[in-house]
Amino acid sequence: MRAVGSTFSRCHPAVPALWFALVLAFTVTTFHPLLLGTALGCCWLWWGRLGGRPHPGRLLTLALVAALLNPLFSHGGVTVLSYFPNGNPLTLESVLYGLGAGLMLLSALACLGCMSRVMTADRWMCLLGKGAPTLALLLSMTLGAVPRLRARWVQVGQAQRQVGRLGRRRIERARLALRRLGVVLSWSLEGAMVRADSMEARGYGLPGRVSYTTYRLTAQDRGLLAFLACAGGYLLVMAAAGALSWRYYPSLRWSGASLWLLSALADWLCLCGLPLYLEWKEEGEWNSSGWKT
Repeated sequence: MRAVGSTFSRCHPAVPALWFALVLAFTVTTFHPLLLGTALGCCWLWWGRLGGRPHPGRLLTLALVAALLNPLFSHGGVTVLSYFPNGNPLTLESVLYGLGAGLMLLSALACLGCMSRVMTADRWMCLLGKGAPTLALLLSMTLGAVPRLRARWVQVGQAQRQVGRLGRRRIERARLALRRLGVVLSWSLEGAMVRADSMEARGYGLPGRVSYTTYRLTAQDRGLLAFLACAGGYLLVMAAAGALSWRYYPSLRWSGASLWLLSALADWLCLCGLPLYLEWKEEGEWNSSGWKT
């Protein structure tokens, strides 16, 4: 049976890496709500198709906290809505800026959630193994650190329960948790040192060393890279020309509706929706072939 959400993942690692770089770069550098909303919608749908488990409640709570904290510390803006008990003004611009910051945070987290499912350790090794072997090894170890720490934390906790170290009082439970944390960290550091020594013994990072990889740059990959480069370049030109400008302080101001803005938004939609388009295209071809189960 066909694996769901795997079309874009089967491309050469350079393709998703460039896609994530472009989407993250424009997401964190622009406050245009239309761009952020498009990125959030596409990344959220793709995250679910990749088998991720996004928690809307937690992410929305985080975004709302970011949106509510900004008016408490930032009092700029010309549109005063009310006043706090200490006399500081509550402005419309500070509220809108907080909402924009929360939307940007949600979009970036959704994009990073997709990247954690697609850009695995072997993909980073393929991309950076020759040019930056140390960075590739560091990224590979970092990506595997979180699930490895979680598994070891559970394993050490089970070992403590087997020997009767449960902790009846809060102080005892806190002491056992600190000891458990120390064991997990020591175990992880020891494993990292062993892996680093093993890679050094194999000649990893030496000049002229070759590494085996199953990824090959195909004609489709070259076409996708060319499309991503053109789409990203056009967005960069539009941003430099001011078509994507959006200002909150001291008053709300944006570039206004124009053909340049509409073309930039269409280009951004094609860029963000590329993984979903490839998934839906392959699903249509698969269903029309008569091999569906």
